[in-house]
Amino acid sequence: MRRIPLPALFVAASLAAATARAETAVTVVDDIPGACRLAAPATGQTLYVVDDTARSVTAIDPFAPAKRRRALGPADLDAGSQEPVRPTAIACIDSTTLAVVCRAGAEWSLRSFRLAPSQADSPAPVLLQSLALGAGTGEADAVDVFVSDTRDWLAVVGLPGPLPRVLRSPIAGTRLGGLSSRLCPPAPSPDRLVAATCSPVDEWVMFVHRAGLPPGHTSLEFHANSGRQRLLQLDVGLDGIRDAAYCRSTGTLWVAASGSAQSAGGAGLWRIDAALEGGRQTAAAVAVTPLENPLSVACLSERAIALVGGGERRRVLLVNPTTPGDTTAP
Repeated sequence: MRRIPLPALFVAASLAAATARAETAVTVVDDIPGACRLAAPATGQTLYVVDDTARSVTAIDPFAPAKRRRALGPADLDAGSQEPVRPTAIACIDSTTLAVVCRAGAEWSLRSFRLAPSQADSPAPVLLQSLALGAGTGEADAVDVFVSDTRDWLAVVGLPGPLPRVLRSPIAGTRLGGLSSRLCPPAPSPDRLVAATCSPVDEWVMFVHRAGLPPGHTSLEFHANSGRQRLLQLDVGLDGIRDAAYCRSTGTLWVAASGSAQSAGGAGLWRIDAALEGGRQTAAAVAVTPLENPLSVACLSERAIALVGGGERRRVLLVNPTTPGDTTAP
């Protein structure tokens, strides 16, 4: 392995050290049949759940799940469109502003909505912006959107061809600038981008299945904020990574994945730990909570990780990864 630049070592050190842990998981949502993507603001007090069947977004208090409301409905998303608009991915710009990647037929767009306070008499959301992304003709297995920890920029990744696979937009308050592939990591055509997020130090974190890697192995890559310099590349032996999220308070990296390449099963929530093997930097995947067909993960706090997935009946789990003997509530 090539010598790792010093900035990458700092980033890798933010991955949690491998330690024996216990965890508890409870089901907080089991009645949203199309639950597929999750997002949460920095406060962690609200969990947004995308329902691709009902074409809606539901806001839930993750610690009192009976408290919920429809944040966005079909009429809010359609906003005069001649075709039904489907929410595909979601991110929180702040506690009341959502960025939603939408698809209407072959056309893709990025829309931002200002949500009314939950106690408002008429809690109708306001469409702030709608940015056209273009028409895609290829497959779209890993479309996602995430906001940097600094809230200075957001990225849309995984759009189908011939659209760019990685796009970036500056954020000024709640206003989004034009999307561009400038300041983005390159995404060569032989590679398959499976998930992406931002590190606590505002670097790109990308999971890529590269041509030539063994089946079930994924490359974990850290890129500088400017996108052009790759700081670190490690092999992660996981199948079917669908989503990734950093916990900003601890620097722990979580993924929703189908399982380990070395053993059967293991679908659910995984933690990616920093490790050394023969004096070389490596990454170790640690199974945390099982869940069939995991689709998305969101970090509410170091003691509350949300995971959505399931087979015929989808569920949202709230996972509390505690150290043995620690009884602190999330």
